[in-house]
Amino acid sequence: MIIDEHFAARTARELVSAAKVPEPGVLDGLVEGMKDNALTAQDLVLDSFLLPPEHADDVRGRLAAGSVLVLDQVSWVKANAQSVNGMLDEAALPAPVSPATAKAGAVEVAGVLSLLSTRVLGQFDPFAVETGRLMFVAAAVLIAERAMDVDPRDFRMWVALHEATHQVQFATAPWLREHMRTLLSGAVSTRLTMPGIGGIVDLFATLGRIVKGEASIIDLIRDENMRTALDEATAILSLLEGHADVVMDEVGAGVIPSVRRLRRKFEARRDAAQGGFLTNLLGMDLKLAQYRDGAKFVRAVRREVGQ
Repeated sequence: MIIDEHFAARTARELVSAAKVPEPGVLDGLVEGMKDNALTAQDLVLDSFLLPPEHADDVRGRLAAGSVLVLDQVSWVKANAQSVNGMLDEAALPAPVSPATAKAGAVEVAGVLSLLSTRVLGQFDPFAVETGRLMFVAAAVLIAERAMDVDPRDFRMWVALHEATHQVQFATAPWLREHMRTLLSGAVSTRLTMPGIGGIVDLFATLGRIVKGEASIIDLIRDENMRTALDEATAILSLLEGHADVVMDEVGAGVIPSVRRLRRKFEARRDAAQGGFLTNLLGMDLKLAQYRDGAKFVRAVRREVGQ
């Protein structure tokens, strides 16, 4: 275990404000509604991919094996610690991670993720478990919809469409999970085996800066081949995020009455916000331009060759 997941949750519990926890009645409705939205969104997104029937059936089977979680902030922090453990291959590290070091990593990651736990609405995590899991942060969804003054029913479906698109992307291309894991694990192990480096404790210090958007995993790398690999990972993520934006708006136009208003409101919010953990990890620009670049690429390809 590279990060002590339970210690990360304990640390987050001390840092997350109780005022951010939704009221029980509100929380129950949100949990049930987001899970229903996620399942509906999966079907809508998969239909929009226009896959051959046999391929679509395979994708449905992979989606059914995954899970949908609506989490409080502490559980979301723990889930991301699990994701880091699943993403990085401990066997590739030059030395075993001691319990003390795993706790140090937990404190670093929990500290910064606790700050972000009211900004990240949801994410698809392909790393913690092989089947992947779709996660939404209850408090963050409520805070966002109230701050933007949007229709909660429309907004929640819109968010579900974006994250479900990521889930369908990985289910459609199951090789992508291990490909990304190989790129990221290799980058970390390259850093840790270089002479004169402070080892895994130094890595955790940089991880904290990464999550806050002050650094990227590229800052860990001196090897030119690995930098090239990370360029590829960044391009992949730009494509996935841009494609998800295109899908959520196109599919949303048929099921969400206020989709255009949601886009305008959300672009302003996203321009002022941090990116998600994986976005920060890869050192992408954390503003809306990265999503727009990916979406522009997707639209250009579809104009040229179709869906």
